[in-house]
Amino acid sequence: MSVRSLVHIDRRAGHSWLGYTGLAPVAVAIGLLSACSSGAPAGAGTANTGQTNNGGSQVASSGGGSVADGLGHPVNVCSLLPAATAASISGEPITEAQEQDTPGYKLYACNYTNPGQATGFVISVLAEDAAIGYDANVQANSSVVAIHQISGLGDKAFSSSASGVEALFGNVSISVDGLQSDSAAEAVIRALQPKL
Repeated sequence: MSVRSLVHIDRRAGHSWLGYTGLAPVAVAIGLLSACSSGAPAGAGTANTGQTNNGGSQVASSGGGSVADGLGHPVNVCSLLPAATAASISGEPITEAQEQDTPGYKLYACNYTNPGQATGFVISVLAEDAAIGYDANVQANSSVVAIHQISGLGDKAFSSSASGVEALFGNVSISVDGLQSDSAAEAVIRALQPKL
């Protein structure tokens, strides 16, 4: 699951918590704490949105430095990619979309489901220290399952059976967890990224 959602419901398996993917948020938290304590430089990247990474897109951290904010504004993933659109792109019979944001971490997620079926997936956008989170997710996933690097999607991207597909665009990551097909997950990411 990587950083996507702190609470994830895997509709396919009927689990109400994380499984293997529960390791990734812990790895991200450790990575973020390490970055804060080591004085990571401000402006560690920007999203490919045409915005510059100036003081307006930075948030002061309690460690005295600043934390890179890849977007500079909150997003509502469910509004940007409504259930019908997500269903069309993914090929899944999605009928509902529920926002599951964690604004304090600049983590914006939407849980797409079909209550009548055991199907669904989660799209997450991480806009705070996403480059550090991406690297932590690669490390956490590769210690549990094999990962596959994906070329041509964002600055870098990977997929794994434990966490789906995650792509990094500057300092914003987009991830899709719960789809059976990596190509469907990639299509969803490609549809969402320009709307951010």
